[in-house]
Amino acid sequence: MLKALCLVSVLLVLSAPSPAQVASAELTGSVQDASGAFVPGARVTATNVETNATRTAVSDKDGGYFLNQLAPGDYSVTVEAPGFTKAEANGVSITVGQMAELPVALTIASGKEVVEVSSEAALVETSRTSSTDTIGQRRIDNLPINGRNYINFTLTDSRVLRDNAPNTGAAPTSGLNMSGQRARSNLVNVDGADATDNSINGVRSTLSQEAVQEFQIITNNYSAEYGRASGGVVNIISRSGSNEFHGDIFGFLRNRKFQAVNPFSTVSDPAYTRVQAGVAFGGPIKKDKTYYFFAYETTRRHETGFSSIGQDNFGLSPYDASAFLGLPPTAFVIQATPEQTAFLNSISPGTPGSAQYVVLVGRSSGMALDGVWPGPPALGGGASGFTTSCQVPPCFVPASYLTLNSQRGNFPVFEGTSVYSLRLDHNLSNNNRLTFRASVSPSL
Repeated sequence: MLKALCLVSVLLVLSAPSPAQVASAELTGSVQDASGAFVPGARVTATNVETNATRTAVSDKDGGYFLNQLAPGDYSVTVEAPGFTKAEANGVSITVGQMAELPVALTIASGKEVVEVSSEAALVETSRTSSTDTIGQRRIDNLPINGRNYINFTLTDSRVLRDNAPNTGAAPTSGLNMSGQRARSNLVNVDGADATDNSINGVRSTLSQEAVQEFQIITNNYSAEYGRASGGVVNIISRSGSNEFHGDIFGFLRNRKFQAVNPFSTVSDPAYTRVQAGVAFGGPIKKDKTYYFFAYETTRRHETGFSSIGQDNFGLSPYDASAFLGLPPTAFVIQATPEQTAFLNSISPGTPGSAQYVVLVGRSSGMALDGVWPGPPALGGGASGFTTSCQVPPCFVPASYLTLNSQRGNFPVFEGTSVYSLRLDHNLSNNNRLTFRASVSPSL
């Protein structure tokens, strides 16, 4: 069966002030002179190092400036004012959802044309009330991870735990416990678009790890712009292209020939092959104007699962029940209590209640173990409460019914999943940017 999951999002970023920073960040601060007096009318320009996209602001009467809707990335910030030397801060790293502050001190104009401002020590967030953590590109690219599920990097935050409920299938969850809430109580955003299913809060789409630039974890006190979440928020930003072409080709192989056998396996040489490979590249379509980034990743695996269900006969004791209405000798039975015996005698007088209970449990164990109701179709001569709709043994059960014996031992696990992601960015102007992203994830 082929299943495909597709998500298309379009984001138009305008220059109008907005408190929402779901897919962007903001930079604020004050401009002062050497004496600490505010400098109004200073022109503040932030330039993205990779795309040369610029945003500008002018300081107000109190020397304050505000730059919002900045795409996450590295910036160069310059400040100019009449009568003062130009100040420049390089390597200003802006992360998703950040409300950073960069105060700038100008000096009186002299022979030196540019004064460098140290941004690393001064870049702070004093207005944030939420508890956040950002997983940057450095950690995503370099930390080891099993299965290339980048969401697991959130576990490096001590406030996040792995959710033990199943997080696979048609509606997978985020797999994370935040603030003591279950995984379906979280909100997952991708490039500012809600990536959760409104009906069950399952994650609707995914990205290749190569296509993730960074993501933010918000565990509490987040603002209303993040919407419905009683747990936490995962705010994912995909990679975009830049003025320089860059790309990666990768492949990871795990095989039984050089992989240790799982100590719980019941066979000596279980099948195990996992291949994860892909390609990612991006660059300019038109320099300083339009960019693209494409990523593809595939996972192909044939592994062996195992189950300890059924050990020690499921905790039951075998008993020779052949003397009771032809039950098989291996039927598992238990003795009726006095209360159960009285109840059985009341509904079927003349037949020993303990014998009826033996028959009932014996037949039920056969149904549970093999999906077959052994013996005649009725109990106690057709007594009320002990009949079955099966008229000709063996009885048939729905195809979805899993017997206990079918869960014993080892079983094969197959997966064939591909993830495609394309992102296009176009700078309409210095104040307006258009972003288009499409992703599809077919799986077998």
